[in-house]
Amino acid sequence: MTDLTGAAGERRHDPRRKMFGPVALRFGGMVARAHFLDLSCLGALAHCETPPGAGAYLIIEAEGMQASGRVIWVNGKRFGIQFNQPLTRHAMDVWIEGG
Repeated sequence: MTDLTGAAGERRHDPRRKMFGPVALRFGGMVARAHFLDLSCLGALAHCETPPGAGAYLIIEAEGMQASGRVIWVNGKRFGIQFNQPLTRHAMDVWIEGG
């Protein structure tokens, strides 16, 4: 797995980019399939049939790469993830464009 996180000095309010891409989430000993609906270097909007609870720590995997983060909020099947470290531009492109 390639680590997707970048340097901590990246822009704080990075614009979100729309997408619809499958990801695997690992949390609390479980694995769930989800989809990112938008993505920035700092976080993502995700959709999952059974979303993790607010405050859950996650490992996100897609396209042979991974990142870690925490669920900030949950509303129905949608939830917001804040990454532990900002994603690199390259990592965002890979996840958005699908490899």
